[in-house]
Amino acid sequence: MTDEAVAGHPDGERGPSNRTGLYVGAAVGLVLCAVVGALGGYLLAGGGGDRDRQAGPQGPTPTLEPSSTPPRTTPSRTPSRRPSSSAPPAGQMVLPDVVGKDFEEAREELRRMGLGVQFIFGRAGDERSVASTNPRAGTAVKRGITVRVTVVGAPPDVVVPALTGHSCDQAAQRLVDDGLYPAYPTGRKGEVRSQEPAGGTVLRWNERVALYCSDSPGPTVPPSP
Repeated sequence: MTDEAVAGHPDGERGPSNRTGLYVGAAVGLVLCAVVGALGGYLLAGGGGDRDRQAGPQGPTPTLEPSSTPPRTTPSRTPSRRPSSSAPPAGQMVLPDVVGKDFEEAREELRRMGLGVQFIFGRAGDERSVASTNPRAGTAVKRGITVRVTVVGAPPDVVVPALTGHSCDQAAQRLVDDGLYPAYPTGRKGEVRSQEPAGGTVLRWNERVALYCSDSPGPTVPPSP
C-alpha cells in the first residue's frame, strides 16, 4: 500500500512544502531587496555623515560685496607752520612803515608812538621823502627807543627861534620841534640867559644851538673861544 500511494502522487508529501518554501524565499528576497535599496538610498542621500559633520556644512562660498563706505586714507604729514601773529610781545609795538612819506609827517607819526627820531639826510637835493628806517617797518620795538630815519634829499633850512627868557627845558623842546639840537654849555637849570646863534639865524636841520641857562638873574655871557 505504501508503494501505491507514493506512485499515485508523484510529489507525495513534499508538494505542498516545496510551494510554501518558494513563497517564503520570495518574500525574504523582497525584504532583502527592500533593505538593500533603503541602505543604498541612505548612503546616497546622507552617507558619510560623520565626514560631512567633521568637514562642516558644504554650501556655496559667500561672495563679499564691496563696501559702500570709501576707504579711509591717512593724509600725509607735512610740517605745520605756525600762523604768524601780528601782535608784538608784551610791552612792545610794531614799527609802522613810513617809507615814502614826507620826513616831517613820518616824524610826527613816530613821536605819537613815544619813539625818538634821528634824521640822516642825503648830500644834495630837496627830496623830502623817507628812504628807509632802522629798525625796519614791522619790527617790534619798545617805547622810547630812537628810530633812525634816512631822508632822500639834503637837510632843509631852519630859522633859529629867539629863546632868551624861556626856561631851559621849554627852549630845548622848541629847538627839537624845529629840527635843531640843543646844547647846554652852562647846564640846563633855570632860564635861557643867552643863546648862540641868535634868534633869526638860518641853519640846517640837525645843527646845534647853544643855550646858556642859569638860575641867577642877568644875562649869561657865553664863554670866550
